[in-house]
Amino acid sequence: MTAASALARLVVGLRWSALPLPVREKVKLHVLDTLGVMCAGHRAPHSASVLRVFEDSATEVSAPGAACVVGLAQPVPAADAAFCNAFLGRAHTFDDTFENGPVHPGSAVVAAALAAAEDAGASGLTTLEAIVAGYEVAVWVSRAAGPQHYAHGFHSTGTINAFAAAAAAAKAMGLEEKGTAGALGHAGGGASGLRQYQEDGGLADSAVNGARAAAWGVRSAQLARAGLAGPAGILDGLWGFLRVMSPQRDAGTLAVPAVAGNGVLSVSLKPYPSCRFTHGPVEVLRHLRVEENISPGDVESVFIDAFKQSVEVSDKPVIETRSDAILAHQFATACILLTGELTLDAFEEPMLHDAQLRALCQRVQVRHDAGLDAYYPTAWPHRITVRLHGGRELYANSEHPPGSPQLPMHDDEVKGKFLALCAARLGSARAPIIRDAVAQLEHTPNIRTFSALLQSV
Repeated sequence: MTAASALARLVVGLRWSALPLPVREKVKLHVLDTLGVMCAGHRAPHSASVLRVFEDSATEVSAPGAACVVGLAQPVPAADAAFCNAFLGRAHTFDDTFENGPVHPGSAVVAAALAAAEDAGASGLTTLEAIVAGYEVAVWVSRAAGPQHYAHGFHSTGTINAFAAAAAAAKAMGLEEKGTAGALGHAGGGASGLRQYQEDGGLADSAVNGARAAAWGVRSAQLARAGLAGPAGILDGLWGFLRVMSPQRDAGTLAVPAVAGNGVLSVSLKPYPSCRFTHGPVEVLRHLRVEENISPGDVESVFIDAFKQSVEVSDKPVIETRSDAILAHQFATACILLTGELTLDAFEEPMLHDAQLRALCQRVQVRHDAGLDAYYPTAWPHRITVRLHGGRELYANSEHPPGSPQLPMHDDEVKGKFLALCAARLGSARAPIIRDAVAQLEHTPNIRTFSALLQSV
């Protein structure tokens, strides 16, 4: 049996009623969180331009295959809806993270599952099963590919999410094992995404990678539903994804679990709208600032010692763009020291060009500590040193970022994040209605009833 066939069996056999209660509760938090960041995505600079690309495909709500775009009035074809929603969800890098990838599965998985479920007229229960399936596949492929996949320059949010989105879409469409394996076969052929945007691009490029994965996942399932199957050995075959795009993988990770559910439990939620690599230092500095009563004028310098990938992505001494600010340890550190918080407003005018903030950025130095590399990706270790004027030094360590399985966000924190982000786009009256609808989603006969709540009026 190929890896794709084994994953297909797992996906098809997944049943909501058989999932442990912690899995069912956590997947709803991820749905809620993802919908919130999709709403927030509308305020990102490039979102309006991207959405205009799909204006011509807008259709009637009752049209076959139509699916909603969160925060817009008119639905579009399912694959287009998956693209738009996943782009919105990735636009601020405020979406969830599987740190052992690293990969951001939520935006692509939820976008693909919702679009495919609307296409198929599926129930809310089937949609939830599809989302769990997507997370399961995202985590399995991430672990099978190993950290070297990302280290070699592949953007896992684009590559691995193609499989995850295809699994979610296939489950939402009710495909059997053969069709689901066929969808995964197509997904691997379109799995793409490179990290060059971290050098000379921006977060819009990152979002496009995730959006393309979501859209291609839906298309892959549609092709399989029509009877066209992709290669059976797309994952573990001679020229399959794992051998070609992660040749140094650990072969011991290729066993597919017999029971689903652990995938979503392994995925972190994000309390801050900045690159995930910045979260550990931000959290410890936030506490240190209060405990030691630090004011910005007290700080002579800050040193962040980090593992290689954290340095590669988030060491940006010169902040030229909004994307630089979102990715940078320097900006996140300066912002938390200056204001005590890190919200979406920090990445808007006038904060981006605040003179005091930029002066603080110049006092932050990121250093590669090769000794920390061995702990990644199981842990994301950072050592922080704050040197105050007068010579006093303060020290703090971060092993896991906040929101991780080791340091989970409280349910009320996730719901509060959703309410704030959703209200800004869909209104403060509708946000709690959507929150409550997600809590009861398994009792919704047709997902289109729920999706109607996500559209603007």
